[in-house]
Amino acid sequence: MPLKEKRITEENSSDQMVLIDTNIIVDLIAGDKQIIALLNKLVEKEEIKTSTITEYELLKHKNRLKKQLAEDFLSEIIIIPFDRAAARKSALLFNKLKESGKMINENDLLIAGICLANDEVLLTRDQKFGNIDDANIKIV
Repeated sequence: MPLKEKRITEENSSDQMVLIDTNIIVDLIAGDKQIIALLNKLVEKEEIKTSTITEYELLKHKNRLKKQLAEDFLSEIIIIPFDRAAARKSALLFNKLKESGKMINENDLLIAGICLANDEVLLTRDQKFGNIDDANIKIV
């Protein structure tokens, strides 16, 4: 399982809950064996979560089958909303990344804000999240 610097394994997964990014769900629906195995291990220990931003990204899909598969998956997990605390975290991240010249896209900023405001571990395959220097961002 190739991971960036920070790794999630059975031995060192924390007590924190895991929030999964859009690309993890897309890869799960596509049948990615690595993601299926990782989520099967995680679901044995905790409930899987995602954000309302990910819900939006998945449900705007034009392909009916993929949209329905996403809808089915979303109905089985916890969805964390974008609230005032997430807005504040997102704004702080925006300013920090803008200052460093390492900006990421706005939806990803909002997802990261939700994750950090709720002290969740974000599981993603998006390498640009590496621009956020936080131990709760895990790139798989």
